[in-house]
Amino acid sequence: METTTVTLALLGLDNAGKTATVKSIQGENPEDVTPTVGFSAVDVTQGEFAVSIFDLGGAQRIRDIWKHYFSESHAVVYVVDSSDAQRMEETRDALAKVLEHPCIAGKPVLLLANKQDREGALREADIIDKMSLEKLVNQHKCRCKIVPCSVIMARGRKAIESGLKWLLETVALDYEVISKRVQKDTAEQRGKEEVERRGRAERVRQVREERMKKEEEEAEHQEKTAEEKKNEKQEDKGIMDNPFQPIRDIISEMEGSKRQTEKRADPEEEDAVAVEEEQSSTSNAR
Repeated sequence: METTTVTLALLGLDNAGKTATVKSIQGENPEDVTPTVGFSAVDVTQGEFAVSIFDLGGAQRIRDIWKHYFSESHAVVYVVDSSDAQRMEETRDALAKVLEHPCIAGKPVLLLANKQDREGALREADIIDKMSLEKLVNQHKCRCKIVPCSVIMARGRKAIESGLKWLLETVALDYEVISKRVQKDTAEQRGKEEVERRGRAERVRQVREERMKKEEEEAEHQEKTAEEKKNEKQEDKGIMDNPFQPIRDIISEMEGSKRQTEKRADPEEEDAVAVEEEQSSTSNAR
């Protein structure tokens, strides 16, 4: 018998029991779990199906990663904590966001109403009502089955196995169509991620170049400032070596000007001197 490969996205709010559900499917102790942070993948065999399960963390801050796994998924397993009525609106909104995604719309959904063993747990009809489940699945044309269960109880684990069998058989009915969607959506998703990766690499390169340019400009500025300070110190040193030199220069200039002035006689005095010299010459000639 040929094996059919199916990938499932296991979703739900934090503390809904997703990882415990995976443990139960694997035949392990569902109570021996730790919260999933981000993503983990599990491979199991269910009859003729080779199943890969993407166990995705449900905390508010990491739900945005869910969409990165939708393209590869043939169907969805959505786990609900049926004992937490206060978060039912949040649970509904999270599911609505999943079903409206173009890579999920139209694919089968198994909703596990977990923790039915707890007092006050909502029953199937109440969950359908509070989550507006009928409206959601009809709006997005998703085949859906709700299975009340408790992963820590043997009877609950049987219910999970029954629900999983329904989900895989439903996928098998439209396997060729769903698989073509998966291949197409996965190729597009990887292409988009490659473009985003290149975009991030280019932004990192630009930031790095701008930082290096800024560092070079700062180094050049510091070098210039250091050179200017060095020149200032040299000028200050020259002044300190002969602090009175400028005054002496001024005095020398003043004295030189005075001597030149003294050499120049008044024109009238020069004429008188000339007359006297001429008279003296005349007297001597006589």
